[in-house]
Amino acid sequence: MKTFRFLTIILLLANCSCEGFLDVRPQGEVVNNELFKNAEGFEDALYGVYATLAGEDFYGRKMTYWMNDILAQYYTRNVISDETTMLAAFRYEDQTVRPMIDDLWVGMYKNIGYVNNILINLKRFEPSDLTYYNLYRAESLGLRAFMHFELLRFFSENIVNNPSARGIPYNENYSYQVPPFLSAFQVYDKIIADFKEAETLLAAAGEDFGPDDANRRGFLRDRNIHINLHAVRALLARVYWTKGELQQAAEYCAKVIDSGVFSLADKSEIADLMNGIISPQETIWGLFSDRFYRSTEADLFIADKGLHLKSHEDDYAADRVGADYRYEGWFRYYSASLHTQGWRCIKVFDIFRQESRRRPTAVVAGVSIIRLPELYYIMAEYHLSMNNQSEAMEYFDRVLSSRGLTPMADRGGNTTLTIGHIIRERKKEFICEGQYFHTLKRYNQDIYDPRNMLTFPASNDIYVFPIPENEINYRD
Repeated sequence: MKTFRFLTIILLLANCSCEGFLDVRPQGEVVNNELFKNAEGFEDALYGVYATLAGEDFYGRKMTYWMNDILAQYYTRNVISDETTMLAAFRYEDQTVRPMIDDLWVGMYKNIGYVNNILINLKRFEPSDLTYYNLYRAESLGLRAFMHFELLRFFSENIVNNPSARGIPYNENYSYQVPPFLSAFQVYDKIIADFKEAETLLAAAGEDFGPDDANRRGFLRDRNIHINLHAVRALLARVYWTKGELQQAAEYCAKVIDSGVFSLADKSEIADLMNGIISPQETIWGLFSDRFYRSTEADLFIADKGLHLKSHEDDYAADRVGADYRYEGWFRYYSASLHTQGWRCIKVFDIFRQESRRRPTAVVAGVSIIRLPELYYIMAEYHLSMNNQSEAMEYFDRVLSSRGLTPMADRGGNTTLTIGHIIRERKKEFICEGQYFHTLKRYNQDIYDPRNMLTFPASNDIYVFPIPENEINYRD
């Protein structure tokens, strides 16, 4: 495992001040010259961006099992604070929720600014000056595209429902200049362009290797915690799927699936697939974090503070033929003798550390951002859109089989795969990963709150976060 030199980098980058949220001020030539004088400086800067994304304000908590899954109504006891109660009710303007949304906007654009600073300073060098010049540029472009895409998913309408939806600013600078708001369609174009340039650079570098190659050293080690070639292609598939362009999405899914680098886990491996680690089989890209355990312990395990679940038996019973090993392995009921009585999601919780058991070797601690099953679901949906039921079912059944379920093709009768089946499987598969809320938005689904037995009709009120007031005021 590489040793990350995060603290110095974050201190150098964190001194930005801003009047408008996108006005990320440059650090000046002294800082740039000190930080970006050699390859080590560029690598440290990239590690700093990855570390920020892995923190609690982003994917180490808020944007995976916490905020996103509260919105998706996975939890039945999220009354531990006014913030979670109001968030679960989609009260985005509430004084306990609005600061969190504003902080998401601010924090992500600051991180985008740091990436832009890397790209700007790379221009002072030639590719021949730095051994991994093209990798630095590719990862920076991929990160910039990814972060803009995440903001777009929260702060813009679903473009499938409204092709003329307003988007967000696409920041390609590290300066006083505040970029304008673009249409969602224009933002998608820029996201795709950045990802495609990253893909070209990574493919040219010959980055076709396994996710955990122990023979590699330095910057090339543990490429599954970097924006790598397969990650770029998988994220492009997600972008095209969200945009509603299924054929392009399927083309990128096929590139990753057919690479042979990743494989669906066996049903016997499901329980420990993601227990505080990045799955060495299924995770195409994840973020290293040795602190993810602390967040998940506080939120998902400690009863008096944690987010409680229903048993989810009904969810996993839907369409179940055979034994669903996800239900058996990802949930645990704790009695009052151990903790306050209730169900916990231990899917992403480091149960090895909690129970003082030896964790598998050669794995990376952290959180998964995109995994292989998502690509199979997209492929199934694409073939459904082409009225190719047998091909759609083939991709869908591969995930079912790996989870211990009987493939639909083997169930007899007039079994037909539908979008409803895919949505239900996404709900089961993505718990504690923060993806199901985006799934519901993509399909424009009503959201049911089982705690209060309420249904929230699909609308911009629940699916579009408000732009921070300071951002709007700064432009007036």
